[in-house]
Amino acid sequence: MTVELRAVNHRFLEIKMPLPREFLPWENEFRELIAGTMQRGRVDMTLTRAEKVARAYSVEPNLELARAYHTALQHLASTLDLKGAIDLSFLATRPDLFQVSEQPHDLADEVGTAKAALVSAVSALERQRRKEGKFLQQDFRARLATLENNRRAILERSRVASDAGRQRLLERVTTLLQGLSVDQSRILQEIVALTQKSDITEEVVRLHSHLKALTELVRSSEPVGKRFEFLLQEVQREINTIGAKSDDVMIRHAVVDAKEEVEKMREQVQNIE
Repeated sequence: MTVELRAVNHRFLEIKMPLPREFLPWENEFRELIAGTMQRGRVDMTLTRAEKVARAYSVEPNLELARAYHTALQHLASTLDLKGAIDLSFLATRPDLFQVSEQPHDLADEVGTAKAALVSAVSALERQRRKEGKFLQQDFRARLATLENNRRAILERSRVASDAGRQRLLERVTTLLQGLSVDQSRILQEIVALTQKSDITEEVVRLHSHLKALTELVRSSEPVGKRFEFLLQEVQREINTIGAKSDDVMIRHAVVDAKEEVEKMREQVQNIE
């Protein structure tokens, strides 16, 4: 008895097992053996036998129908004055006169062998999943470290860019209003208000919080795929907002790099349970 399991990524747990007809009563037990080790993914199970199992059959004649045939033939011979004997060879050619049924046989040994093969396959699949999971864990740690470095670079640059932006705006306004009588304090208030709208401090703080949460999830031994996917969406939202608010070239370059890392992680997170 051979059991083969193939698992691919999926948002939920989906198990497909086209079992031989006689094994259908044990389908739920087989499903429970698989579901006990995983919560996400699509699993295809194939069960095959090394040799065909000998089957026992019984053939029962339909005596009432056979008598009806015999009576009809006698009547036909008598009416048409036909010669010849009505023998068994004619009746044997009528498949509707016989009912063929397969005799039930004890499947206990086969079912036990199938379960043992399934348990072995599940264990092998789980070892492979853990092996791949370690590679993904290392990959995510490296990418999260890169995102944190981008965040720090954005934060440091934002402090310089904010002062420089405020100064450029003041110089432009002063140039445009040169020669006009304008309340300088009012101008400064408007400049401060405009620079506050482009301030990215809140986004950088929230980004830091999301990255810390993702780092904790990478260390977890529990299923975290859905939570990880949600937090990545939040990270992407903060990065997009930072890029939209800032007109500093260095910050925008860091934003582009961060977006690339997030996109790679969003592709891989589909493979996390």
